[in-house]
Amino acid sequence: MHEKMFRFCSFVVLAVFIFIGTAQSWVTGGVAAMRPFLISAVHFDAELKSGKMSVLDLAPLAIKYGAQGVECRDIYWKDKTKELPAVRDQAARLKLIVTYTTVTTLYSNDTQKQARLITDIEDAQALNSPLLRVNLGVRPAAGPEAAGQREAARKAIEFASRSGVRLALENNSAAPGEQLSDIKATLEEFNSPVLGTNMDFANYATTGQDPLNAIQALAPWIIYVHAKDAEKTDKGWKTTYLGGGTLPLKEILAALDKTGRSFLFRFEFPGAGDPEGGLAKSRAYLAEGK
Repeated sequence: MHEKMFRFCSFVVLAVFIFIGTAQSWVTGGVAAMRPFLISAVHFDAELKSGKMSVLDLAPLAIKYGAQGVECRDIYWKDKTKELPAVRDQAARLKLIVTYTTVTTLYSNDTQKQARLITDIEDAQALNSPLLRVNLGVRPAAGPEAAGQREAARKAIEFASRSGVRLALENNSAAPGEQLSDIKATLEEFNSPVLGTNMDFANYATTGQDPLNAIQALAPWIIYVHAKDAEKTDKGWKTTYLGGGTLPLKEILAALDKTGRSFLFRFEFPGAGDPEGGLAKSRAYLAEGK
């Protein structure tokens, strides 16, 4: 009961901060105040996978860069049994929010992966995370197999509701699960207050979709945002820190503010050999009110 109460209170407090940070009226001297943000383990992908860093090194970096929390990912645990409660306790001590991301998809015809999603929800609850970010997977069409996948997804959503964890459905950076139409259709189909969407606006852009249109279409369901910039190169799209690409970030941030909703706002881009530099530049971008 204590852990559930802490998770609820933490989410409410951060939601209030974010609402204040995104309110259009919070402007002093013509410069918009910087919105609160979280940092991600993905910035330090190489360091975490090589063992040069551990998941317990993320929270101090959040403090260093003025973030309100960290996003942990299932792929970075070395010893989840020990590390997960240590991360939870560290975040509570430092008064930080922890969110959780999994590579497991909402839809799957693999019963082991269906069971893994339940475990992921349990892990999010154990972390005191207010949400679990999931990808869509292949949205099933019709037939017995499709019915089984939908039932498994429905059970996961119901389990998340009982666990006090919301599911943030993300648009992937490549097929499957990248289409706005599939994300919206799934949200409408289940029509659950537990199921919302993670708005990765750069993923929409890099998959040939208009991020501004996506924000408008999904506004009622946005509960989380993955924020990064991107630029198109000879080798395809490259994602980067805020202000390092060519996306219309000013318009995107304004569209997010226009939804009138409060949500967790989290930097998400590869470290590219200088993860802290990318964090500093993204923080500066927000501070400059661009």
